[in-house]
Amino acid sequence: MDEAGVASLEDGDTMALLKRFDTLEVATADLTDAVKTYRENFGFELKAGSDAGSATLNVGGAEIRLVAGAAAAAAIAATGEGLAGLWLEAEDVGQVAAALRSAGLEAPAPQIDRGRRVLALDPKIANQVPLFIFDRKI
Repeated sequence: MDEAGVASLEDGDTMALLKRFDTLEVATADLTDAVKTYRENFGFELKAGSDAGSATLNVGGAEIRLVAGAAAAAAIAATGEGLAGLWLEAEDVGQVAAALRSAGLEAPAPQIDRGRRVLALDPKIANQVPLFIFDRKI
């Protein structure tokens, strides 16, 4: 804990376990308009294989996933359109969860989602940002 009584990790404890920034999820009420905005304003290319409820844009080695419909409804109702999730890849989410817990922070058990183990962290510990840390160890 720091002087203010806030739990924290020592410099580098968790960062050493994280590999890369993967995906920024953005909730939108109008998927077509959002895709147009990112393509026209920033020149991002639409990734092949996007489905009817979402669209993925390539940004270097990462992605922006635009999510609409039922998948975005809860996020839009809570905070409006915008940031719906930040995804980071780790070598081992179990080690990340253990590091967070040892620092006094909440870390639920990883869940399996689309062939990945995903640690869905409470936004309260990430400055109100829905943070998802995953690995591919299944």
